[in-house]
Amino acid sequence: MDRASYNHCMSPYMKGSKPKEQRQLDFCIGSKVCSRKANNEDDARQICLLPKEPKPPRIKRGNGQSCEREVSELAHCIIGKIDMSLAGKSMENAIRGAMMECRCG
Repeated sequence: MDRASYNHCMSPYMKGSKPKEQRQLDFCIGSKVCSRKANNEDDARQICLLPKEPKPPRIKRGNGQSCEREVSELAHCIIGKIDMSLAGKSMENAIRGAMMECRCG
């Protein structure tokens, strides 16, 4: 479906004065029907009424801390935590353990 056809299909779902929740539901239903992710409005309504998956929490960097600085600090911490005698045998496990220590404890 090209953009013009999609816009034409969506127009009835976006018209009219409605409360915010109804407008959001109608838009969702229209988008599912017009993009052919649902066969009809009832299927689209069921999809739209499913609970939303929670978004992962955002990492807050206070005091203007940049990503580069955070990575640098993490790398410095990890280097100090890696047991170099184990690193030759299992570098991946050594790095994972060091990261867990630095980030989680």
